[in-house]
Amino acid sequence: MGEKLTPKNPVKGAGGLDDQTLAALLQANYRYVLGYFLKLTQDPNLAQDLTQETMVKAIKKSGQYRQESSFASWLISIGTNLYRDDWRRQKRLEKRYQALSERNNRSAPAEAVPVNTITLKQALLRLPLKKRTPLVLKYYYDYSYEEIAAIMKVPVGTVRSRLYAAVRALRDSLASREE
Repeated sequence: MGEKLTPKNPVKGAGGLDDQTLAALLQANYRYVLGYFLKLTQDPNLAQDLTQETMVKAIKKSGQYRQESSFASWLISIGTNLYRDDWRRQKRLEKRYQALSERNNRSAPAEAVPVNTITLKQALLRLPLKKRTPLVLKYYYDYSYEEIAAIMKVPVGTVRSRLYAAVRALRDSLASREE
């Protein structure tokens, strides 16, 4: 194999990856995917779990990889979908828990989030997943609008508008911290 295995370097003829090539690609991209999840979740344990789940799913679906994008982009796409599913599951659980808590404790005041503890990471985590994902992909990983659109399965215009809204929300959040 004459090509260097780098995160953004697609492999020629990768539709049918042999086990050795697949293992080398997964190993070469492991830290890249882990870094993506660390920035996206700000939780090392969750990032590690999602990275491992991404690798397992990539092994199971290795026959579906096509040369249309880099192997790293394909892994990020798999991982983003896993994270989205996990995030939705967590939101459903939170709603159930909140409904139970409200039923059991109607007179208790809602817990206030202190504005003075907001940091960039916390502000980033407060963004909805639809805004946070393209922000991380664009500004931490330097993906193009087209690559982000392919990963998120949305039009390029949607990526641009979500990025604009995300940057504006971060700016507003951090500005309110300074006041």
